[in-house]
Amino acid sequence: METLKVEMPQQYLESEIPGVKQRVTVRNLSADDWVEIHASGTLRKNKKIGLRWKKQYLSERVAYEFGHEFECVASSRVTFNDAVTYGDCKALTEVGWYAERYLSLNPYPDSDIFEIKYIQIEEEDGNRREGVGLVCRQTSVLFLPAGSLLLSLFASWDPAKKEWDPVRNPF
Repeated sequence: METLKVEMPQQYLESEIPGVKQRVTVRNLSADDWVEIHASGTLRKNKKIGLRWKKQYLSERVAYEFGHEFECVASSRVTFNDAVTYGDCKALTEVGWYAERYLSLNPYPDSDIFEIKYIQIEEEDGNRREGVGLVCRQTSVLFLPAGSLLLSLFASWDPAKKEWDPVRNPF
């Protein structure tokens, strides 16, 4: 399951509300324009001198558009299922607060569809991460590579210690 890319709804494209208009403009910038205007100095410089830059660009742009805890992962490396809550668990209480806030402040609720899930990620080096966070099932950003899944792992479960790591704020 990869993040489905959809067209930006017309209501956003035609909006004259300054904040909405600016966000839509930024969201629709080409990679080259985005790097020149919004990327870190390191990315701008290293792209200019010829280093491979697409991986760093994707990381920075995802963080800029969705929040610093979001990442783009090859969908073949991710499995997810329903997240389950249980009483008196600090990590899951915080996840609920962060997820509710993130979902209620979503600037594109008609095109960016998120679900809270229990997520397992297998890294390229064989290491695994797992926990609870948001999976983006659909978005109107076009810069995500085909076959990728946009997600944020707020609360990581440490299977060796059998405990939750500190929860990270996705904003």
